[in-house]
Parts: sequence; C-alpha cells; structure tokens
Amino acid sequence: MSSRTESDSPARLHVRRGGSGPPVLLVHGGLGPEVTWARQAELEREWSLIVPSRRGYAPSPPAAQQDFLVDAADLVSLIAEVPGGVHLVGYSYGGLGSCLAAEAAPGLIRSLTLVEAPLWSAAAEDESVRRLMVLSDRFAAEPANAQAEREFYALAGLAPDMLSRADIRASMAMWRELRSPREAQPRFETIAEAEIPVLVVSGEHNPGMERLCDAVAARLRGSRARLPGAGHAVPRTAAFNPTLTAFLTAAERAR
Repeated sequence: MSSRTESDSPARLHVRRGGSGPPVLLVHGGLGPEVTWARQAELEREWSLIVPSRRGYAPSPPAAQQDFLVDAADLVSLIAEVPGGVHLVGYSYGGLGSCLAAEAAPGLIRSLTLVEAPLWSAAAEDESVRRLMVLSDRFAAEPANAQAEREFYALAGLAPDMLSRADIRASMAMWRELRSPREAQPRFETIAEAEIPVLVVSGEHNPGMERLCDAVAARLRGSRARLPGAGHAVPRTAAFNPTLTAFLTAAERAR
C-alpha cells in the first residue's frame, strides 16, 4: 500500500494515507493494520485510504490495554479532520470503536461497514452468541487455559505458523489486555435514525458469529454480506474488496 504517514505529536495516532477518491477509514482489530489490511492496497485506485494504527499498536503511542472507548475518541478526532467525513470500516475489536464513533458523529459518516465486530449487546440473549462471549472472557482471564487458547485462536483464524511472526506476537500481547466487548453498549438506534448506509460482513465460519452479525445488521437497518473462505479474517477473501467497493459506490451515489 503506497502511502504517506503522519504522527505529528506523541499523543496522535500513526496514520497511513494513500490513493485518491472518496475517503475510506480502515480500522484494524487485534492484529495490526499491516496484517489486517494486507490485501486492500488495490482499493487505492478508486478510494483515498486512511489507515490508523490503534493506540497500543506501534508506531502509534503505547497503551496499557485495548480500549474501544479510547478508539472511538481517537476516530472521531481523526474523522473530524476530513472534509465531508469518511466511509468507516471497522474490523473485529476495531469495529467497537467504529460503531461508537458513528454514534457520536453520525453527520460525518458517509457509510459504516462492520466486519465481525463483537457487539455482544445486539444479541446477548442468543445462546450461540453467549458461547462466543464466554470463550472471549475465558481467553482473556485464563492465560493458562490451553483449551480456551486453542479455541480462541481457531475462532480468530490464527494459524499455528503465524505464531512465529514477530509482528503478530507483538500484537498478541494486547489480546488479553482489553476493555471487554461486554461493556460496549452503543445506541444502535442513533445510527439507524441517521440513515447511515450500513453493511455488516461475516465469514460463515461460526454459527454464533452469524447470528450476532444478523442481529447487528437488523439493529442498524443495514445490509448483510457473508464471505466464506478465510474464517474470521474476512478481508483476506477474494470477495471482500469487490463487495466493499460495490457498497461504498452505492453509498456515494446516494449522497
């Protein structure tokens, strides 16, 4: 991904920018942006990509934990600098802060795409979703629980050979230090009432995740896309870029 970077002060996020066209802000999850968005460089032919490293992920400022509330504040500040707002794409844990940023500044959101974001509150009563919540909690709270670790890595789509990569190991240090997704309580109705175009994407690899994404889409009055083939790593599927491009183009035309 060709880009320029900016990190004007120690408190600011490191941001990569590249391409031309309407602005698209890509927010990574538990792995850093270089891994998460490795296959999105081709989008620069039609879109201006804005790709921050969330706080705690180098070269952005360090943080004691992942915190979707901090992410949301960072994203609102970043979005406010872009004339006309952005198309916001949030993946996994990064989708929590993205959803809250859209709630806080709906007038600056051209569209919202959420990719397997753990917005448990949308379907907390569903038993298959509750199993995902419990697994996430066990992984974070019980470092010695080898079974929970195996199950969580499988859910996250982390292949054994990836564990040897230094960049991935550095990101994984943040996986157990986080504000729990259970605490995320977005006002979905604020986003829906603002008539922000919404797309919710899943990878068809886990029934609970499918039920969760269905519920999120319903609460946000959004569209749904199911892109199997890469598990949780949905942006790595061949269909992701065309699906996202079609959605963003339709949202631009509707403006």
